[in-house]
Amino acid sequence: MKQIIFTLITTLCLTTAQSQVIQQRRLDVEPSDVAKFEAAVAKKNQLYNSQDDQPRWVTFQILTGPNAYNYVRMQIAESLAEFDEVDQEGNDFWQKTVGPLHTSVGNRIWWANAEMTYNPEVQNKFNHRRIIYYNVKDEGLDDFWRYRERAKKIWTEMGMENRVGVMNCMSGCDGNWVQVRFHHKDFTNEAQSWERLPDFAKKYNEIFGEGSLTEDQDRLRASLMPDGRRVRHHKRLPELSSAWR
Repeated sequence: MKQIIFTLITTLCLTTAQSQVIQQRRLDVEPSDVAKFEAAVAKKNQLYNSQDDQPRWVTFQILTGPNAYNYVRMQIAESLAEFDEVDQEGNDFWQKTVGPLHTSVGNRIWWANAEMTYNPEVQNKFNHRRIIYYNVKDEGLDDFWRYRERAKKIWTEMGMENRVGVMNCMSGCDGNWVQVRFHHKDFTNEAQSWERLPDFAKKYNEIFGEGSLTEDQDRLRASLMPDGRRVRHHKRLPELSSAWR
């Protein structure tokens, strides 16, 4: 156990030194205020978050789950130190225009796990996300990451077209929370990706041995805390977000 925790902390320190970090919070908005809220965020984005030298923010609408049709707001930075740089003018504009139209819930900091993220050769700029939130037991970390590493290898072998981002929670979470974010054009494109699951299973067993997919998926499930797997759908809102980089 001590070795697992030491390895995890060491990996975290080394990886965050060269990975993006993300502050994420939920914004709850009354249905009657949605139009005004989106217009105000779009205006703030245009003025304070649309240039390369300005803070980078991304806004998603939550499509499923108990918080559906509220929003997730993310600040994306290249290092933790960027969070010390306060955009006072932009913040004042936000508080004046957007502040009265929402309730901010929580704040978590995540780091982008580049080692476990799958990037296709051609990265399509898709706005649809299917996100799996995992809460992993301390003693299950090896089995969890074993499957994630192997899945990435299979996607690379297959030349899968859709990006799969992986984010680890640094602060604000209770437990070892991980996001696995599947990028799709829309629900239709997501459904089409399921058609390749038999090919994924065949390739997995070819490379890692017959029956290895079933075994590894069983170990993955056993690695999770109770209620340790939650699936949500989000939609990136381009007008309310900084440009792609």
